[in-house]
Amino acid sequence: MKTKINNKRISELMKHKNIKVVSIDTENMLYTCDDGNEYPLMDGLETLSIEELQKHIDSAKQATLDIIEKTENEDG
Repeated sequence: MKTKINNKRISELMKHKNIKVVSIDTENMLYTCDDGNEYPLMDGLETLSIEELQKHIDSAKQATLDIIEKTENEDG
């Protein structure tokens, strides 16, 4: 069974969701966001500053939005 993913809805939700990194815990390999959620820190990223990690997260968000938009345009 093929399920249609609502790319438009996902895209709109992502555009309005802003993740802001407030701390990095290198001992436990976690980073914490301003909403209190903790996420695993990937190997190799433990040396990044909060600002550098934030740039990577913002870049990943934009890349994901670009892929969704491209997919939506191709599916027409």
